Amino acid sequence: MVEESEIGYYEDPKNGDDIIRARTTRQIRSWEIPRSQKALEVLNDELGRIPFPGLYILFEGRNKVYIGEAKSIYNRLKTHMSHPEDKINKWDRAIIINDGRPATQSDFNDTVVRKSLEIYLIKLFKANKYTVVSQGEEQKLNAIQKVLVNSLIGELNFFLLKKNLIYKTLEKRGQEEVFGDELKRILEKSGKRIEKWERYKAIIDGEKIFIRSGSKKPKGWQITFRGRKPGSFIDSLQKGKGYLLVSRDGVLLIPLKVVQKVIKDNTAYQQDTIDIWVVFTEEKVTLSYKKNSIDVTEFKILK
Repeated sequence: MVEESEIGYYEDPKNGDDIIRARTTRQIRSWEIPRSQKALEVLNDELGRIPFPGLYILFEGRNKVYIGEAKSIYNRLKTHMSHPEDKINKWDRAIIINDGRPATQSDFNDTVVRKSLEIYLIKLFKANKYTVVSQGEEQKLNAIQKVLVNSLIGELNFFLLKKNLIYKTLEKRGQEEVFGDELKRILEKSGKRIEKWERYKAIIDGEKIFIRSGSKKPKGWQITFRGRKPGSFIDSLQKGKGYLLVSRDGVLLIPLKVVQKVIKDNTAYQQDTIDIWVVFTEEKVTLSYKKNSIDVTEFKILK
């Protein structure tokens, strides 16, 4: 994330048209406007009535958002006002984000860059407990686009924290949490048959699945097995029946028989809890218990 010492932030008070302008000392320029054609026309006048590409966030109440991107922000928001989508038809304010430059000069003019930032913001707002009703599409970036997107992501994180719209940023790539609907899509796309789905457990292809994202600790992501009753997490681990689904980017589906390999002390199963650790690096994913560790990279669903 961009450090505060490296970048500045300025926000103007709300003006007579209920517009709040904000900007960083780098690239980002922002307008927060009410759902008002008058405010949209004021914005269009300010932009010179020429196409400006960028991102936008529609808010319905405090926790429901729609995140989008457009070649022409003005035209897209005009459509959202006159013909709102059913899933966000009661939105009441919008935040527009770009670099303050027209399409011919803007870094936001690249569709792949915009769509990459859109999908990032969708994941970011989900991680910050918003109900996000839009869906993005993963993009393939070339080297130049990657540099640009990574730079803008750092600045977006800084900006949204300053606007008090988020309270945390996403983990670095390879460690982001994958949430319910997206997690199910990944599993189904890989050929898995979901028979039952709950928040922390599921039945997939007839097997019991324990779903955990882990808690971030200095040693890695801590996953705790609890309970010794029949069918509990520890009981299933001891019997080697079922799978551990680690819901982070790449999505690990590890047979409990494999997890057993790091727990060489059978007395561990008499404890109320067993803590294992998952560590992501660029090269591999490691599973460990105390001093024992194994490479579990092969169990990533997304390579």
